[in-house]
Formats: sequence, C-alpha cells, structure tokens
Amino acid sequence: MAGFFSSLGRTLTAGVALLAIIYFAAGALGGGGMTGGHAFLGRWLHVLAGVMWIGLLWYFNFVQTPSMPKIPDEQKPAVSKVIAPEALFWFRWAALATVVTGLAIAGGNKYLVEALTFSKTGVHAIGIGMWLGLIMAFNV
Repeated sequence: MAGFFSSLGRTLTAGVALLAIIYFAAGALGGGGMTGGHAFLGRWLHVLAGVMWIGLLWYFNFVQTPSMPKIPDEQKPAVSKVIAPEALFWFRWAALATVVTGLAIAGGNKYLVEALTFSKTGVHAIGIGMWLGLIMAFNV
C-alpha cells in the first residue's frame, strides 16, 4: 500500500477513479438537475478550490513571509522568482474557482439572487460569504 501512494500518478489516478465512482453513485441516487452527481461534483470542486485558496493564503502568511528574513541573500531570488510566482498563479485561480463554483451552486439551487441581496432568511450567511469571496477574489 505504501508503494501505491508513493507514486503521484497512481495516487491521482486512484483519486479520480474514486471521484468518478462517487459522482455516478450520487447521480444514480439523485433525481437530476442540481441534485445527485451534479450537486456532488459542484460542491466537491467548490471545497477543493476553497481548500487550495485558504491553504495558499496560509502558506504566504505563515510560512513564506516569516521565513524570508532567515533565507540567505543568495537564495532569495529562487523564492521570489520561482516559488512565489507559481504559488501566486495557483492562489489567484483557486480564488476565482471558489467564487465561480459557489455562484454556480447558488444559481443551480435557485437562491443566488436572494443570497446576494439578503432578501430571504436562511441564506444571509451564504450571501455574506459570497460578497466577501467576491471582494477578496478580485482584490488579489
């Protein structure tokens, strides 16, 4: 088992295969529309993008920024020219993907307008999260 997960390719293949199994199982149990497989996939993508976004935010704030003074001067260009641009690329796209998938889920479940305008009780927290996500995603 350890050999299986030591290969990135095998691990990703197993993850995609498991995702496909869950997607089709949820689709068979659901009734269509934004239920079943589509709802599962949308929420899975939303959570994945959110985890990437917050994880990279934590990396920048708690790992890279405090560690920069400890790095020798001759090694700092490697961080600022190689690692940081790559991490910022994924940070921006994860932010955008989180917002877009969240808006798609809200639209598919027919509460997008109510959440963004705070006009229906029960979706105020989602509306606040959407507005904060939009503000943070586009201020990157």
